[in-house]
Amino acid sequence: MDRIKSLEIFRAVAQRGSFVKAADALDLSNAAVTRAVQELEKLLGTRLLQRSTRRMSLTAEGRAVLERADAVLNAFESLAAVSDSGASKVAGEIRFSAPASLGAGRLAALLGDFMARHPAVRVDLLLNDLPVDLIEHGVDLALAVAWELPPSVIARRIGEERVGVYGAPKYLRRRGMPKHPDELSLHDCLVCTGGGRKPWHFGHPVSGQRIEPAIEPRLLANNANALLAAAVHGSGVALLPHVMAQRAVKAGQLQPVLSHWTSPTLGVYLAYSSRRNLPLRVRALIDHVAGEFSDGLAMPGSRQEEESGSLAS
Repeated sequence: MDRIKSLEIFRAVAQRGSFVKAADALDLSNAAVTRAVQELEKLLGTRLLQRSTRRMSLTAEGRAVLERADAVLNAFESLAAVSDSGASKVAGEIRFSAPASLGAGRLAALLGDFMARHPAVRVDLLLNDLPVDLIEHGVDLALAVAWELPPSVIARRIGEERVGVYGAPKYLRRRGMPKHPDELSLHDCLVCTGGGRKPWHFGHPVSGQRIEPAIEPRLLANNANALLAAAVHGSGVALLPHVMAQRAVKAGQLQPVLSHWTSPTLGVYLAYSSRRNLPLRVRALIDHVAGEFSDGLAMPGSRQEEESGSLAS
């Protein structure tokens, strides 16, 4: 920034032909203007101005530097204008990452409403059920649905989602309905590896009992829809978000297991790389997404039985 300022001072001196006039125009002292030009000459290793008691003129090197200084300062002013626009207008591009398991239709509706409100915004949507490195992928904002996020991640928790165990009626007829969480060790369990794999925990709201059954996963997947499909097929029991399983429950394809027990809720988060200097367009999208997901994975106005939900980000 000091070098940019030095170029600006040098240009003012060259354009006005006077250190005094340049100092007045820039509201600086004569000494500060003289020192800036001298330091620039020292940095570049060449004399930029020929000075005498009566007149001042540019050297050949000074004319070349002035030409390039104009280009540099004009480019910097353009960058400053872009920055000012990002700070004061909801405009520009947002690279937004979200779990593919949430469903393209739900995400399209979410972003479509946002872009309709802010027509000067462009969204680059990245769908991935694996954790995303925001800086490496140039992501401005990431939606994550997980048990928890690493402490190093800057995130805002915007909601939560209840989960429960579900199995297909044909599987439960064949293997029996578990009455206690410890009985899950005798079953084929379908386990999610995304969102920070976490042991299955259960609590009883009346007795206060806490159980962590010793399950042996039969199927591991990083996509919750894959677990849903496997459970509907009768491959085992799966721990799924309630909103995700409702369509299959209503269709008779799944039924709740251990419904008198509760499990820890999944968190819905918005993650970003820095709290400082967030562009207005990103802050606006944060508020929009937070409003849509404040009640969990089902967005207001959407059918909860739609294919949705994720245990990964």
